[in-house]
Amino acid sequence: MPCPDVPAYRSCSSGTSRGFTLLELLVAVAVFATVGVLAIGGLRAVLMADHATQEQSQRLAELQVTLAVLERDLRHSIELQPRDGYGDRLPALRYSPVTDPRQLELVRAGNGEPGRLARVAWRVSDRGLERVTWPVLDGALPESEQVRLFLDRDAHAGRTPPTNGGVARDRGDQLEIQFDFVDGETQEVTDSWPPLDGDEQRPAQVIVSLVVPGLGPIERRIALPGVQ
Repeated sequence: MPCPDVPAYRSCSSGTSRGFTLLELLVAVAVFATVGVLAIGGLRAVLMADHATQEQSQRLAELQVTLAVLERDLRHSIELQPRDGYGDRLPALRYSPVTDPRQLELVRAGNGEPGRLARVAWRVSDRGLERVTWPVLDGALPESEQVRLFLDRDAHAGRTPPTNGGVARDRGDQLEIQFDFVDGETQEVTDSWPPLDGDEQRPAQVIVSLVVPGLGPIERRIALPGVQ
């Protein structure tokens, strides 16, 4: 049914139409803003938890690879005494907590190829935990070192994650590694090898004590093959 002739600005509907009042708009905006803030806060917490989980997983993966390579080096070590630059014989395995650099040195077999020998060392430097190899066994020069970084000191800095929008705090723990040795005859544990009053054979076990920021202290006992 067509509407009767009415002015253009008037509606032909029988009801009265009206919009939202200013108060209703303000209430709607306030509710939307509150929900948005809560959603952003929850999303931020989820993202921070996911980031922390990924960092922890990365640390654990790097630690597992490091311990696997270190254990493989020790289990493949042999009783072969290399020569230094002056032609003098060195112990097949040696470590001293007072030398600089403080590193564990050994000779291992099967370094990538059957029957191949390699001189290997493990140490903690300013960069982190490093594995050092030399291209030759005897008379290797310091500048011929080939260094691979396993645990980066900067990536494993001892810092706690920020809370409530704060700044991360330094926890004080540092990346460290220590080696102790179990004598196969006396069963005594020493912090250096070879012992001053013993021969230069390899120890029965090597105790690896590793402190990784964010993971805490880890200890691994590795038995050397061929030693009682």
